[in-house]
Amino acid sequence: MLKKILASVGIGKATVDTILLDDQLTAGEPFRIEVVIKGGEVEQELNGLEFAIMAEAKAEKTVGDDEVKYNKSLILQSWKPMLKQTIQPGETITHQFNLDLHPEAPATRLFGHRIAKVWLQTGLDIKNGIDGSDKDPLVIVPSNTQLAVLELIENSGYRLFKSDLEVGYVRAQGFASHLPCYQEYEFKPQSRSFFGARELEVTFVDNGAETGVLIEIDRAFSGDGYHSVSIPNHCDTVESVRPYIESVLG
Repeated sequence: MLKKILASVGIGKATVDTILLDDQLTAGEPFRIEVVIKGGEVEQELNGLEFAIMAEAKAEKTVGDDEVKYNKSLILQSWKPMLKQTIQPGETITHQFNLDLHPEAPATRLFGHRIAKVWLQTGLDIKNGIDGSDKDPLVIVPSNTQLAVLELIENSGYRLFKSDLEVGYVRAQGFASHLPCYQEYEFKPQSRSFFGARELEVTFVDNGAETGVLIEIDRAFSGDGYHSVSIPNHCDTVESVRPYIESVLG
């Protein structure tokens, strides 16, 4: 009886561990995971699993007369597969799942550098118990179309200064985002730049077939300006995206 009571409050209960079967992910593409559930000290009933893609993004709130910035954890995607099963003490159960990463999922790695914090969180629903959980950081790289745009901007005399995840949505002519945050790449000129700007901020919205590109340009003496264009995702080289980008920035 004591073991059952302890298991019901999370002591000696079943545990869950998620193994990513793909080292590197790309937004809009499927990925594979293996879930390993290990029984605790007593027999327990499993009701299901829950997977969530989580991200840490920057948010703002008003405190008195000040705007305060803080980091906020957001759910980008979630799945709840059923798992009606009894697990015995010491038993190990494994299941594999194929999941699809949202086309707008932010990149976490660019040119070998970490640029965002995104992870897969797994929850285990145990009857009369506290959910077990597991967190696994994700390595997500930009799509080839996004990489081509970023490389074109760098080749035009800019360097990537930083990349942030911001709470909110993006809307431009021809496209709009759906996830609760968006990724912003900030570029600064190395010296004299091709587009003649003091700063470029680039945001992508990928719908699977096309990538919307929103560029905010800070030019000396003329303030900020917004430009947008949609690029077919079969354009995946610097030369193939050049006409689209130069049409709005040239």
